[in-house]
Formats: sequence, C-alpha cells, structure tokens
Amino acid sequence: MRALLYIQSLILRLKSDNSGAVSAEYAFLITFIAIVATLGMVFMGPGIAEYFDAITRLVPDSQANPPCPFGCT
Repeated sequence: MRALLYIQSLILRLKSDNSGAVSAEYAFLITFIAIVATLGMVFMGPGIAEYFDAITRLVPDSQANPPCPFGCT
C-alpha cells in the first residue's frame, strides 16, 4: 500500500513539474531558427554571391589588389 501511495505521489509531482518544458521550448526554437537559416542560405545564397560579384567587377584590379607597401611577394 505504501509503495502504491509513493508511486502515485511521484507521478503527481512529476506531472506538475514544468522545469523540462522550458528546455523543450528552447530546443524547438533553436531547431526552427536553424531550419530558417538553412533555407535562407540555400535560396538566397546564389543571389547574394552574384550581388557581390557584380560589386567586385566595378572595382578596377589595381584597387582590388593594391601593391604591398613592404615589398611582399
């Protein structure tokens, strides 16, 4: 009888414990952010690369690769 009461009180105590809910919510939030970031990189990555390539084509080679002031090779 004592064991049954102990198990029943343990179940009720665990049922009312909400400490694990916060970590589960954070896990869902982190997963959602990771999925959105991955999809953004997949779909927007080529467009952003083309944008920066267009910018680099506007800069002459002499400005893009300035000579080393210390005589580097």
